Amino acid sequence: MGIARARHWLSRQAQDAWQLFIAPGIAALLPWSLGYRWLCWLSRHTKLFDEAIIPAKNIAAQSLGLDAELFAQQARLIILLDHCDLYLSLFRFWRKGRPWHVRCRGAWPATGGFIAVTFHYGNGYWIFSTFRDVGRQSGTLYAQREPAQFRDLPLRYWYGSLRIREVERVAGLPGIFRPHLRKAFDVLREGVPITALADLPPRLAPQGQRPVRLLDQAVTMPEGLIKLARSCNVPLVPFWTEFDLEKGIRTLVIGDTLSPESSDIALQSLANILDTCIRATPAGWMFWPEWPQWIADSAAVTAG
Repeated sequence: MGIARARHWLSRQAQDAWQLFIAPGIAALLPWSLGYRWLCWLSRHTKLFDEAIIPAKNIAAQSLGLDAELFAQQARLIILLDHCDLYLSLFRFWRKGRPWHVRCRGAWPATGGFIAVTFHYGNGYWIFSTFRDVGRQSGTLYAQREPAQFRDLPLRYWYGSLRIREVERVAGLPGIFRPHLRKAFDVLREGVPITALADLPPRLAPQGQRPVRLLDQAVTMPEGLIKLARSCNVPLVPFWTEFDLEKGIRTLVIGDTLSPESSDIALQSLANILDTCIRATPAGWMFWPEWPQWIADSAAVTAG
């Protein structure tokens, strides 16, 4: 490794240490009124996460006619909140429930298994504590990850591993990694809920994509979760996050139960929820960089 390359590598590790561990960790150690001010200051006066935020703000501004710089600030704040949640959970390990600034509206089905479906939108970390509130464990469906994928970014791999371990502690069950879905069948049939993400573009879930309407565009979403729910005879229950960025308060919303009998109806219902969320707080959606290719790939899928 040459000197210039080594310096670049060290610079990237220092940046990841700051934005993944140190900056959000400081906020988690402070009283929330001060911690949230710290995160707001960082969102306005630093360039954290710019490798994701720069393409996202340009695409979002073009798609929805937004103020690109305001979008960037809010996106930076929401990402920082997401990382801060991990440390709030770690530092509160002896306490049950959520911090006062994370609220919940709605209720899970009282018995039986179901798939709790959400999106790459907002901060859903504390949803696992809502299962514990009613004395239930939950499983979580993850994409497969390998250390080789993070060869030059080891801190990102360690951060992800730490996050998964903490989710498993709060949820009470080990994670379920695609494509090994046999465990998901077993968990659901034992009457235990699992959580999963629905908004995967063709690039990330090429099999079983179905057409939906999202942000006034004809795109596709995968029906794998719908098929899983149908095969296990369990419902789908959407959940999402609503933001009050002025006060630093978030609300976890548990939606109405969806039947998996029709893939098209269920997927469009989920797309409608995501559409509403994005329009309410565009900076909350983490998949803006995927959007142009998502539209193009969806057109190829439906044409084929």
